[in-house]
Amino acid sequence: MIDIYFKLVVFFVFSLIYFYSVVGYGKILAIKNSNYFESYFNGTIILLILGYLIYVTFGTNLIINIVITSIGLILYFKIDKELRGIKNIYIIFLLLALFSILVISKTHEDFNTYHYFAIFEIFNHNLRIGLSQLNEKFFHSSLLAINQSLSILPFLNFKLVHLSSFFIYFSVIGYFIVNLFSKEKDNKEVFFSILCLFILLIKFNRLSEYGYDYVSQFILLIVFHKIYFLCSSNNEIRKSILYFVLSILIKPISLLFLPIMIFIFYKKGIFFYKKISKSIYVILFSLLIILFSSSFFKSGCFFYPLNKTCFSTEKVSWSEKDRIEDYSESVSLWAKGYYAQDKTKYEKIDDK
Repeated sequence: MIDIYFKLVVFFVFSLIYFYSVVGYGKILAIKNSNYFESYFNGTIILLILGYLIYVTFGTNLIINIVITSIGLILYFKIDKELRGIKNIYIIFLLLALFSILVISKTHEDFNTYHYFAIFEIFNHNLRIGLSQLNEKFFHSSLLAINQSLSILPFLNFKLVHLSSFFIYFSVIGYFIVNLFSKEKDNKEVFFSILCLFILLIKFNRLSEYGYDYVSQFILLIVFHKIYFLCSSNNEIRKSILYFVLSILIKPISLLFLPIMIFIFYKKGIFFYKKISKSIYVILFSLLIILFSSSFFKSGCFFYPLNKTCFSTEKVSWSEKDRIEDYSESVSLWAKGYYAQDKTKYEKIDDK
């Protein structure tokens, strides 16, 4: 029993260290009076770019991960920026309140099928072209696996890889809590924040719920909060665009929400191209390069969900254009429950 409690304490401490390290990188992009928890998303973006550069060059290892984690901690305590509005002790209390969600839950269903192998691949190898030929499910492995590979540390091995997903959930909750206690909020914004908190705390209470689909959509709650309620601030619009691109990198399905964003921009009279600073342009360009180059190196397609962006095998030897088209049909049938019919008592529908 003592051994179990000791392991829990160690896991809690390292979880807190990981969070502070990522926030430390995020403080580089933070502006005065920005929401404290935005720094976690900023840090996730910086580490994704840094991790991808390491992956395509010499590859990561335990020493590199120790150095990256240590630098983040140093930045956290050295960069002094006035953020809105939570103390370290409240961070610890909030993590304690949500820690059981991380500890008692099993992993999400697809993790052992291919997510684990994506993280394992990034950690143990630098870039290998045509990776999807090893396993067709590498087509749509999330780029968040890059951040997860950076959390592998000595003695702990892969025990911290779920922290990247968990702390997105954690930070979205923290974001809306801080927002509720900020001044000058209208009733609609208060209602929206409370509603988001209720949904997050009641519906998503198991780690098995934190597939990459959900994680990306947690971030979209913040995106829509910014463009609907904070559209008068150029800085908030810049961050909303940046976080939207981050959600696409985590899971391209987030693109389905682009028409809603465009509609809100139109209704609010927001012309975002006038509101993006040069530094944000550089970060956005870097993220898009990662999105397209990663897809190309894996599958021979610049953006695998669109088959027209795929090269033929005559032009790119590792292209999976034909295979992706077939796989797309299989995924569509899976989503409709076609293959689940084998486990039912009803007559099977053969017409796809």
